[in-house]
Amino acid sequence: MINNRTEYAIRALWQLSESKDYFSTSEAIAQAQEIPVKFLPQILSDLSRSGLVRSVRGYGGGVRLSRPPEKIKLLEILEAIQGTIFLYDCLKGPIDCQHEPDCKLMKVYKKAQEAMKAEFAKVSLTDLRSRKRK
Repeated sequence: MINNRTEYAIRALWQLSESKDYFSTSEAIAQAQEIPVKFLPQILSDLSRSGLVRSVRGYGGGVRLSRPPEKIKLLEILEAIQGTIFLYDCLKGPIDCQHEPDCKLMKVYKKAQEAMKAEFAKVSLTDLRSRKRK
């Protein structure tokens, strides 16, 4: 499941993709995307550690994308904030389940998870920008 924190991260990066090569402050991003300003600095810090944004402190500083928006896919953002996404706990690895090893549902969950990840891996920040205008 995609949580609010991840939604905020996607929206923040989406906003940065509109800013081209300029540095933006967390306050400006929060205001433009209606993200609670108290959550954004930690989210941006996580995005910086994962290499998705570059941050500069001091006068004229802020954050910007570390690479072109067409090179940043939603899956990378999701996994930077939440880690690997799993539709159901049994997909994380061995668990104590009475239906193992022949669980038919697990096969369905796995196929659905792979389709979801493939879709997120196809969509870039640039794709979101072009969808916004339609």
